[in-house]
Formats: sequence, C-alpha cells, structure tokens
Amino acid sequence: MSTLTFDEASHTYYFGGQLVPGVTSILTPLTDFSRVPPAVLEAASNFGKAVHLACELDDLGTLDEASLDPALAPYLAAWRKFSDDHQVQWDLIEQPVYHATMRYAGTPDRFGLVNGVRTVVDIKSTAQLYPAVGPQLAAYAQAKMEPYAQRIAVQLKADGTYVPKTYKDPTDWPVFASLLTLRTWCKQHSINPNF
Repeated sequence: MSTLTFDEASHTYYFGGQLVPGVTSILTPLTDFSRVPPAVLEAASNFGKAVHLACELDDLGTLDEASLDPALAPYLAAWRKFSDDHQVQWDLIEQPVYHATMRYAGTPDRFGLVNGVRTVVDIKSTAQLYPAVGPQLAAYAQAKMEPYAQRIAVQLKADGTYVPKTYKDPTDWPVFASLLTLRTWCKQHSINPNF
C-alpha cells in the first residue's frame, strides 16, 4: 500500500515515492508577491509558520506557554477565541491529505466540526485574505473526499481578534482543477508556462 510523505524542508509531497504537486504550488499562478521585498516575504512567512505552530501545539495540548514569543500571544488568543466561539472538534490538525484521482497533496490546517458542521479551516495571520484561499480550501475538501464541507479561513489579528470568512464560490474547485490540469499537461509536453 502506497503512503503519503511530506518533506518539510523542501515543502514537497511524495506518494508511493513519487513526487506529487502540492496545493500551494498549484495555486502559485494566482498569487503574485513579486513586488514584496524577499526579506519582508521571508519574515512574514516565518511569522506565519510560528503562529501555525503555536495554534497546533495548543490544539494538541502540548504548548509550553512560558516559551511562547510574546508577539504570538494575541494571535493564539484570537485562535482560542474562535475555537471557543464555534465549539470546534478537530479530526485532522496539520495532517497531509492526498487526492488519489487527481494526484495532488496538501496540508489543511484543520478539518472537523465547527458549530457541528463538517468544515475545513485555514488559519491566516496575513493582513488580508487573498482570492486564492477559496480554491485552496476547495482542494483540501476534495482531497479529503468531503466536497460539501464548509470552507472557512480564520484571519487572526494582532489585537487578539479574529475574522472568519466563509468561501462558497462554486467556481473555486474548477479553478483549482483547471490549474492542476494545465500543470500536468505542460509537464507531459515539456512546456514551461509563462506564469
């Protein structure tokens, strides 16, 4: 039986030893950070990873709050408030998933119940939510074989508040599937697309 593995250092997925594309890499054409200085982009990425790790450890009950960077505290407080306000129960916490038919992988932040409804959740610490979040969440729901799951991004803020955004656009999954199909077609024909 083939297994899914994730190489965190290179952020790559393998299924049965074969490299498979990840959700975020498939969505690259929809996100343009070329105007952001590399040092700023790296700092934001590292901070986002730290927020995710703090929330993950907290949800798993293994967070050592004494070692928490004070800059992360309001984001963690916002996540805890969202979790309490919406009576969450998680089945998956930062666990990779694989779509066997479409042959891609990804790591949803959370999958489980939000107010009793099957939901895939993405945690964001960015200043704004980008349009590609909708297709991203649709891809996770499809990979989990729960295409009708509710899709929510939770934007955590530096003031300890959160803003949830529900994604319902029926074109989110076709957009993702189209990008994946185009990527696969280009690879089969040794074409390097201009995006």
